[in-house]
Amino acid sequence: MKKANVLSVLMMFGVLCGLIAAVPQSSAAQAQQQASPFKDRAEYDAYNAVEQAKDPAAQVEAAEKYLAAYPQSKVAERILTLKLQAYQQLNKVPELQETAEKLLEVNPKQVYALFLLSTLFPQTFNPQDPAADQKLSAAADRAKAGLEQTATLEKPANVPDADFKKQKDQLDAAFHQALGFASLQKKQYEPAQQELKKAIELNPTDAAGFYRLGIAYLTPEPRNYDQGIWALARAVSITGPTSLPGEMQTQVKDYLNKVYESQHGSKEGLDALLTQAATSPFPPPDFHIQTAEEMAPPEPEPTPTPEAKRELTVKPEELSSYDIIQKYLQAGGQKADDTWELLKGSQLTLPGKVVGATPAARPRTVQLAVAPELQNQDARFDVEVTLAAPSAKPIAKGETRTFEGTVDSYRAKPFLLKLVDAKEAR
Repeated sequence: MKKANVLSVLMMFGVLCGLIAAVPQSSAAQAQQQASPFKDRAEYDAYNAVEQAKDPAAQVEAAEKYLAAYPQSKVAERILTLKLQAYQQLNKVPELQETAEKLLEVNPKQVYALFLLSTLFPQTFNPQDPAADQKLSAAADRAKAGLEQTATLEKPANVPDADFKKQKDQLDAAFHQALGFASLQKKQYEPAQQELKKAIELNPTDAAGFYRLGIAYLTPEPRNYDQGIWALARAVSITGPTSLPGEMQTQVKDYLNKVYESQHGSKEGLDALLTQAATSPFPPPDFHIQTAEEMAPPEPEPTPTPEAKRELTVKPEELSSYDIIQKYLQAGGQKADDTWELLKGSQLTLPGKVVGATPAARPRTVQLAVAPELQNQDARFDVEVTLAAPSAKPIAKGETRTFEGTVDSYRAKPFLLKLVDAKEAR
């Protein structure tokens, strides 16, 4: 983020921090209501010169003179606080950081200094710095100390509840942001996600925070594309003083385009996503960016490859006589199976001696003795014929008749072959 943007934000927050931070009383007159913190009139006058300076540059000069003359001052915290506020007005970032660090040497719990350093740290950190690891650890320690201090802040009587909560949330957001940034730099992605999410929940218009959260989701494997892309879309959708600066916004938008297209397969739907993210910090519970694979129509079920037809052990021309049919069907095994595969459902014409016919008047079922050895016996038969329609005339026992029908079933022993839908052959 640009320095000017950083300092404008800091100046705005400086006002709110001044409202709720526990700092020494703001004038020598108030200090004199208790035991005087000044050792003599000269110190009192030097202190008063700092308090009453109208110009920030003059206030810095007066503060430096006072601290040089009175290094053991009992009001050093107040002087450094005034100096800090003056540097804010002067937009002098290095001096601002240096003064905040000195303020923490006087009072390690000074929430205003902790806030400023936590806010500035992500903007000024240099990962190439030889002391980068130590600075990341120090920043995390300051942010944790800041959260401990905001937890104990008491609301001043003259500050409305809603204003106090808003101010406290902004402080906590800066501390969580610093913690998340430090974790992100250390490639500790899960704690980075947790802290950065807390920060933007408290400060949902912080574009830089959403950008960092997006990176925390999209860097580790497996990538959380849904949450990461939404965070980037939110980052580039934010306008106003907390938006990304122009060049950075262009870079983040280019990165968003690339990640979205790689996941979705095209940029279709991205404009709608940007519009949606501009109105809500977080995605709806069912938010999901479909991948190209998810959008592709399902592949058709493969056509099963027909099994190669096995060559039968019996050829159709072999089944030209009844005795061969009976022999093969009674043989069992593959030969019987193959014979039946050829025979079942086929049309067969058989002559035989009538053994029985029912009912007597208009017979529908006829028992035939077809095998020669059965034709000399009175009761045995080996073919059962079911006519398609009852016979118009009785069929006398002992007559030789020929029937044509569809082979339906058989019994191997004692052998019986059944024909259905039959008629008498002429």
